[in-house]
Amino acid sequence: MKKTDLIAIFAALLLAACASNKQLEADFYDQRPENKQPTLERPAWPNYDLNNTNSFAVFTDVQPAELRASNTEGDGASITYVASGADFGEYNVVLHRCKDATYVECSYVVPKDWWFFRNEQGTMLIDADTGDRYMLRYVEHFPMNQCYWIHGMANRAIKFVCVYPPLPKSVKHIQFFEPDGLSRKWMDGNGTRSQVFDVDDLRPKKPEISKTAASNPRVIY
Repeated sequence: MKKTDLIAIFAALLLAACASNKQLEADFYDQRPENKQPTLERPAWPNYDLNNTNSFAVFTDVQPAELRASNTEGDGASITYVASGADFGEYNVVLHRCKDATYVECSYVVPKDWWFFRNEQGTMLIDADTGDRYMLRYVEHFPMNQCYWIHGMANRAIKFVCVYPPLPKSVKHIQFFEPDGLSRKWMDGNGTRSQVFDVDDLRPKKPEISKTAASNPRVIY
């Protein structure tokens, strides 16, 4: 066999290996969640005051959560939203493990026409095995460290997308931690720490592909 033939074979094998590695990497990561820009009805006052609710920014037309199933039993509606994830208190949490960042969808049913939220700087994901902390970068489209109103979304499931640094593949178990914040009426300022979750249990479930459909069937005579 000629030397040029060996080089061509080696190059072809190298390209095939690179393509295979890229496919494996693509299969490992999730797609980032959809999250439209909400409508800002009114910005926060320049002299924002935690104890003056009139000074809070007001948002409406927030990205709806994906409803998977709904059934009514007893006194009211029992709603399960998003295709996978974990029930995290009043929120339903789905984690998207992407190459550039970790996107955490927090879906929530707004109980009243006017309801305020606050996103705390210092919120983090904690690697439950090593203690490493992955700090919240921001919550898409919403302010940090200020209360704000969600208006006109009563009894509707909405979602927030929280953006954290990308998690290395070695991270298998995490906790959500929110630090102490300022207190006011209906907000005690206490920090919260969740139970330990398996990262894969929080990720969106990929549809299973039939092995028969995925392969090229042979025609045998």
